[in-house]
Amino acid sequence: MPAKRREYTREFKLEAVSLMSDHKLKIVEVAESLGIGTSTLDSWVGKYRLE
Repeated sequence: MPAKRREYTREFKLEAVSLMSDHKLKIVEVAESLGIGTSTLDSWVGKYRLE
């Protein structure tokens, strides 16, 4: 049986992106601390950085 895909709220995604931009943290640091993949966070950065 395949693993269930996790879903994240828009607010969670924006907070993750702001951790990188506001606190100058690396993508690997933020992804590990939140328990998400770096590619997932990278896609959120591309989508939400302009907001």
